[in-house]
Amino acid sequence: MDFFIEELNKILPPELTEQRKGRLQDGLKPFFKSTNLQDKFYSDFYLSSTNPFFLQGDLIKELRFPIFNSDSRLYEKLYYDAILISNTCDIDEANKRNIPKKAILAKLIPLDTFVETLHEMEVENAANILIQVKNQLFSNVIYLPETRDKKEYIAYFDDLTIIEVEKLTVLKDEITSNRIASLDYFGYYLFIFKLSYHFCRLPEETQR
Repeated sequence: MDFFIEELNKILPPELTEQRKGRLQDGLKPFFKSTNLQDKFYSDFYLSSTNPFFLQGDLIKELRFPIFNSDSRLYEKLYYDAILISNTCDIDEANKRNIPKKAILAKLIPLDTFVETLHEMEVENAANILIQVKNQLFSNVIYLPETRDKKEYIAYFDDLTIIEVEKLTVLKDEITSNRIASLDYFGYYLFIFKLSYHFCRLPEETQR
């Protein structure tokens, strides 16, 4: 990713201690300057405790995705685990708006399912692709390390769906069972950097 990690301090919350800012910066550096998988550490990627409301970057169980069936030429309603793309404020039902907002989600793919698909397609460099995924080298894909359910995931930033905020709000009643994990600062800032790089790449290096 073409970010200047030294710029990180400019966007970190001021309430973070200098020690924690330094640890966060040190943890993110390998993702910007190295392609060696052994240099990547994913410790403290998820929060050990959870909030009673959904946060941007939350991994959520079984949300609706419209999937196009190429045989029937119709969309089917299927359910997948997902990562919340929308920012936290936009999905807070306490924030009253004149123009309603919807929650944006990216489908979560278990890493073993992704690997099986590569083998089924007989992709010759499947092992190398897996290394690149875990190194966060694909701009449209984020790798998510093992969660408490002992699964690793990937998510595509270009495979999205939307649902009404009200439907997400209903899941808060049993949020502990509906949420797989919440990102800690390290996971969250890696997620935000990758999301920003995918959707808003500046400079564009294209004359307009």
